[in-house]
Amino acid sequence: MADAEDKAVIYIFRPLLTTKADLDWAEFYARQRAQQLGLRVASVLVQDNPHPDRIGTLYRVLREIDCAVVITPSLAHVGGNPRRVTAFAELQTVNPAEVHHWRTRLAAYELATALAREPEEPAEAREPREGVRR
Repeated sequence: MADAEDKAVIYIFRPLLTTKADLDWAEFYARQRAQQLGLRVASVLVQDNPHPDRIGTLYRVLREIDCAVVITPSLAHVGGNPRRVTAFAELQTVNPAEVHHWRTRLAAYELATALAREPEEPAEAREPREGVRR
C-alpha cells in the first residue's frame, strides 16, 4: 500500500473552465505536474457547482484515500486563498507552478475556519452535479 506522501488528488472547480476541452487540458497539465513531482494521481475531484462546502468535500476525499497533496490548475480553483487547503494538505498549483506547504501545528479553530462553509448561492444559480473519478 502506498504512503500518503506519494500520491495526490487533482482538484478542479469546473465553473472556471468554459469548455470540455479546457477541462481535459486542466486535468492533463495537473497530471503532468504530478508526474514532475513524482506523485501518483489517486483521484480527480471535479466540482461542477459552487457548493458552500466544496473545501470540506475536498478534505473528506483526501482523508478517505489517505492523501496529503492537492494539485489544482491555479489558486482560483480553491477560492484564491491557499490557506483553506494548507490547513490540511500541501497545495501544488500548475499555473504558476508553486507549492504551498501544509501548515502543521494548527489550532483547532484554524482548521474549523478553513473548513467553514462558503456563503450559499441561490438555488437557481447552482447545478447539482459533482463528480469524483478514480
